Amino acid sequence: MVKPHLRHYQVVGREAPSEKNPEPTVYKFEVFAPNFVVAKSRFWRMMRIKNKVKATHGDVLSCKVVKDAKLAARNYLVDIAYYSQRCGYTRMVKEFRDVSKTGAVSQAYHDLASRHRARYHNIEVLCVKSIPDHEVKHLSIAQYHAPNLSFPLLQRRTKAARKDRAIFVKKNTKRAVVA
Repeated sequence: MVKPHLRHYQVVGREAPSEKNPEPTVYKFEVFAPNFVVAKSRFWRMMRIKNKVKATHGDVLSCKVVKDAKLAARNYLVDIAYYSQRCGYTRMVKEFRDVSKTGAVSQAYHDLASRHRARYHNIEVLCVKSIPDHEVKHLSIAQYHAPNLSFPLLQRRTKAARKDRAIFVKKNTKRAVVA
């Protein structure tokens, strides 16, 4: 498990009201970004691509961090599209096991950076959803679903209590010079 370097933001925005469209449609996107500035930037990128609305002609109504309800280990399915110079846009679905959506998406970014040399600005997270144990396809994730799962005990030595440890004092070896 990787400590998530991203946060899960819910950004709500719309096109600026005008005479032609006095009540524009409000759009909501879930974005994974390191801070709210990048989250808003990703929001406007999606708005420009999907709804033909630019940041100069729009308003962000809210940008808030989404917290996971309960921190428990779950299986997540992350749907990703990334761009590479070798083969253009590629879409893939990957499975991760983590305690939060943010952690699973962070793992996905690290995985794509290591295996495919794809960086943050070239990756688009399309969908993140939790899946039950019986729908998991990859063995690296399914190995944690065994009923009698046990992990190795790495440090089997018990440390001595502090009161039992001997304290040694360095002997004074400096001699006094008598004049």
